[in-house]
Amino acid sequence: MASDVDQAEFEAFVQAIRPWLRGEAYAICGDWHEADDLVQVALCLVYQHWDRLERRTELGAYSRRIVLRSFLSERRRSRWRHEVATAVGIDAATRASDTAVDDRQMLLPALRRLGPRQRAVVVLRFLGDFSVEQTARALGCTTATVTSQTVRALDALRRNLRS
Repeated sequence: MASDVDQAEFEAFVQAIRPWLRGEAYAICGDWHEADDLVQVALCLVYQHWDRLERRTELGAYSRRIVLRSFLSERRRSRWRHEVATAVGIDAATRASDTAVDDRQMLLPALRRLGPRQRAVVVLRFLGDFSVEQTARALGCTTATVTSQTVRALDALRRNLRS
C-alpha cells in the first residue's frame, strides 16, 4: 500500500463487503469455516493488488470471482478431502414446511452433494440472479457449458430432494 489514504480506503472496503462476501462464499461452499477461508483469500488478493485496481465500483464482482475461482481450484486438487457433517435423526416431517428457512435448510445439503462447478452455476444463476452470459463470464467458460451444467445440476437437485 502506498499511503495511509489507500490503507483507510481498503479498510472501509473490507468493512463494507465482508458480510456480503461471506454470505456469497457460504452459498457456494456450504460451510461457514470454508467460507471464511475463501473470503480471507479474496481479501488478501485484493489487498495485494489494491494500488493497481482502478475500477473501485467493480470490486464486489472482482472479489466474488476470486472466491469462486478459489473454491473451484481447491476442489480440483487431488489431495483435498472434505468431510460433510450431517444431521442424524432429523424427522422428515419436521423439515416439510412452507417457510423460507426450512426450504433453505432442505436445499443446502442437496447443494453440497453437487459437484463444485454445478454448485457454482446454481448459486450464481438462481441465488445470485446472474444471466447465462454473466455466469459464463464469472466462471470463465462458454454459455453452452453453463446451460448444460444448469440442466444437470437441476436434475441432480430434484433427485436429491426426492430421496
